[in-house]
Amino acid sequence: MSRAAGLSAESASTARRITQLGVRARDCAPACCATTVSLRLADGRSRTAGTHPDIDALASFEQDTGEGPGIDALTSPTAVSSGDLVSETRWPRFRYHALGMGLRTFRALPVRGDGMVVVVGLGGYRAGSLPPSAEPPVRALAEEFLDGLVRDHDLATLTVEVGQLRGALATRALVDRATGMVMRALDCDADQAFEVLRGISQGTNRKLRRIAQEIVETDSRLLARRLRGHRPTSR
Repeated sequence: MSRAAGLSAESASTARRITQLGVRARDCAPACCATTVSLRLADGRSRTAGTHPDIDALASFEQDTGEGPGIDALTSPTAVSSGDLVSETRWPRFRYHALGMGLRTFRALPVRGDGMVVVVGLGGYRAGSLPPSAEPPVRALAEEFLDGLVRDHDLATLTVEVGQLRGALATRALVDRATGMVMRALDCDADQAFEVLRGISQGTNRKLRRIAQEIVETDSRLLARRLRGHRPTSR
C-alpha cells in the first residue's frame, strides 16, 4: 500500500509545496519564464498551480479540457514537449491560450513516486529555448517534492496516532480509578466494579469515560448512595 494513501490534495501543506516547486523549477531552468505544476494522487484527486495568475489559469485550462502537454505527460514515461507552439498541432486549444500569454515553447516533465505523479511544465518565450538539458535539475526538485509530501503525511499520521494513544491511555487510567472507587464503595472485586460502570454506561447511553469521570468527581462519602441500585448481583 502506498505510504501516501490518504494524503490530501487540498491541504495547506500540499498547496504550499506545489507553489514552492513551481518557483524553484522556474528559477533553476535556463530560459524558463513560467512554470505549471500538476499533482495527481493515487486516488485520482489532483491539484494544479502556476507561478503567476495567467500561468495558473493555463494549468487549470489543461485540467478542465483534458488537453495539453501536461495532460499527456501524466501517462508518459518521458517529457512531453513542443519546441515551437506556433507550428504545434497536437493541442490546438492549449496552443491558442499559451501563445496568447506569449509562450513559444513548452516542456512537461513527469516524475512518479509512491503512487503519485507530479508534472512540472516549463514555458519559454523563445522557440526551442527549453532543451532536454533543462530536465535534470527540475527532476531532482520534483523528486524532492514527492518525498516531502510523503514525509509530511507520515508526520501527520503519526501525530494523530500518538494523540489517539494518549487519549486511550488517559481513558484507561480514568476508568481504572473509577473502578477502584466503586470497589471500595460497594465492597466488590474489580470485575464486578467494572460491570457496574459498564451497566451504568449502557443503561444511560453515555460513554464509559463520561461515567468514570462522574464517579471520580463524586465525593467518596456519597458514592455508595449514588450507586444504590447498581450493586453487583454476585461476588
